[in-house]
Amino acid sequence: MRVHTVVLLAVLSTAVFSSTAEAHRSGGPPGFFGGGPDGAFPGPELMIEHMADHLDLDDTQREQVRNIVESARPEIQALREQLRANREALASLQTGDPAYSTELNDIAISNGQLATEGTLLFTRVRSEVHAVLNDEQREKLARGKERMRQAFEQKPRGR
Repeated sequence: MRVHTVVLLAVLSTAVFSSTAEAHRSGGPPGFFGGGPDGAFPGPELMIEHMADHLDLDDTQREQVRNIVESARPEIQALREQLRANREALASLQTGDPAYSTELNDIAISNGQLATEGTLLFTRVRSEVHAVLNDEQREKLARGKERMRQAFEQKPRGR
C-alpha cells in the first residue's frame, strides 16, 4: 500500500508540476524527454494518459482524473512560485551579511511549511484519484508500484 501511494504521488506530482505552456516554451516536442519545463519531464496530459492507459481507465474515469488534477493546479502553481521565490532568495544570500543567519532561517522555515502544504495537497489529490479507481485498477497500480520499488532498490548507488 505504501509503495502504491509513493508511485501515484510521483506520477501526479510530475503531472501537475509540469504545465503545458512550459512544455511548449521548452522548444521540445510534447512528451518524454522534451515536453516539460526543462525538457526532461512529460507534461500533465501525457502523464495522465499514460496512467489512464496503464490502468485501462474508461472515458468517465479519465475525465474525472483530469478534473481532479486541473482543480489542484492553482494550488500547485502557488506552491511552485513560492518555492521558486525561496530558491532565488537563497541564491542571493551573502554569507558576509549580518542578517545572513536570520534570512537563511526564515527561508528554511518557509520551505518546511511549503513541504507540509505540498504533502497535504498531493495526499488529497492522490486520495481523490484513488477513489476513482476500481479494485482491479488499484491492484494493478499496486503491482506496478511494487515493481518500481524493487527496481529502485536494485539500482546501484553512487558513493
